[in-house]
Amino acid sequence: MIKLKSIIQHIVETFQIIIIESYEEERLINRVDILTKDTIYDFNTLYLKPDSSAALSIPSDAHQYILLTDAQSNEAFCQVRMNRSPEVHILYTVINEYLKLESLIENHSNQLYHALYYGHGLKDVVSKAESFLKHPISICDASYNIIETSQLMNQMPYGIERSQSRTFLTASEVESLKRLQIEDRIYENKRAFFSKTEDHPDNNWIFCAIRIQNVMAGYVAVCLEADIDATPYELKITTALADACAIEMQKHDFFITRSGLKYENFLIDLLEGRFHDVNLISSRLELLDRRFCQFFCLIVLACTEPHDSTLFNKRQMATLRTVYPNSMSVVYQDTIVLFLNQDKPILLDEEFVAPLKNFAQLNHMKAGISQPFADILKINSFYGQALHTLELGDAMHSKDLLFFGSDLLPQYLFSNTDYTGLEIGIHHHLKQLMDYDRINHTEFIPSLRAYLDNDRNAAKTAEYLHVHRSTFFYRIKKIEELLNISITDSKLLFLYELSFKIWDYLSR
Repeated sequence: MIKLKSIIQHIVETFQIIIIESYEEERLINRVDILTKDTIYDFNTLYLKPDSSAALSIPSDAHQYILLTDAQSNEAFCQVRMNRSPEVHILYTVINEYLKLESLIENHSNQLYHALYYGHGLKDVVSKAESFLKHPISICDASYNIIETSQLMNQMPYGIERSQSRTFLTASEVESLKRLQIEDRIYENKRAFFSKTEDHPDNNWIFCAIRIQNVMAGYVAVCLEADIDATPYELKITTALADACAIEMQKHDFFITRSGLKYENFLIDLLEGRFHDVNLISSRLELLDRRFCQFFCLIVLACTEPHDSTLFNKRQMATLRTVYPNSMSVVYQDTIVLFLNQDKPILLDEEFVAPLKNFAQLNHMKAGISQPFADILKINSFYGQALHTLELGDAMHSKDLLFFGSDLLPQYLFSNTDYTGLEIGIHHHLKQLMDYDRINHTEFIPSLRAYLDNDRNAAKTAEYLHVHRSTFFYRIKKIEELLNISITDSKLLFLYELSFKIWDYLSR
């Protein structure tokens, strides 16, 4: 059934008439009929008054039925009054054809949703749509990845580039979309639209945005022959296909958390290690209006208080992206990932991270920061480091807001080893001293640790322990005698430092 409002709008556009008074816009209509003396009335029928003045059978409950007319007679009906009325049989034909078309569209749209719920995702939906439209179809995300194609589209001789398991729109096609402002129209329009392109004189196109929570997550492209225009049926079925694609894509967090930045899907692919060709990464970045630089770093931000992460990424993160030019951000797995991409080496000094620290403080966030790197193909590993650094820092219950991968390298390495493997890595000398302290009530373990923590400086260590320097030297001398070592053995002291870090990690 079709809403009366849609039918009236179609009549107004077709005949250039004006509706004089308000009417019951939401009434559902499934047929049209011309009044006669033998009319059997139906609540969901739109009635037309005949041109002749033949006698009509007016029911006692006529006020329940819709009459489209330009006259004020038969006031018992619920009237939709026009400023003028086309010839009734022409009007009947136009309305009847419109109802048939809308009924077909509704039926085919329902079949698309049926394929969505009972088939195999986008593949079945696109296949069903192609069986209706008889034209090649492709589904692209906002980063120009082709995420599904119909059988006919796979036979197209141009427009598609493949690398490993990924399929993309070619650079020339992306450039064409931008230059001809088709991309702008995709972002602006909520329904399918028809386009003729000078770049492809042998084809015309239908485009329709795929929107999730009012954000453009991708688009549908339908390829037509050059000598035909898009029909209303084709435009509406393409719109229905885009709506079905939006429902399917919402099943995946990958699309739900998008905020409208067109590089987001590409950045997710990078983080997941889906690219294996530096040249391809560089070219895709350029298509997304981003330069490919030489030095990189990843920052994973997590909020300590609940917030709308999608809105946060779209608005507040814009400030941080301004501070770090050419950077990109995306909401990914309940965190926000900031990708730094610049031409000179990234020095994580106090001046460089000050804006990040201030941002984290103002927005109640903590951040894990990977080590800077220059091999873009290792981005997945450095993302893992940034994320795990954040988790390790958070587990320390520290008041710090920024946690650096370089500072937590030992803990990062420890986290990839089982408990027993780490426990046997603690130097046996420390266990000897710990047993001696327990039996003799000495403080050799705290003294040795303080010495290592204070840069192996005796004066600083004595001050830290609040003891006289001679007392501290006595303790060191006793440690050397008990373990038969020299406190100047730097290799041994490094092993002690590493052992203390393991100790701390296992004691969390």
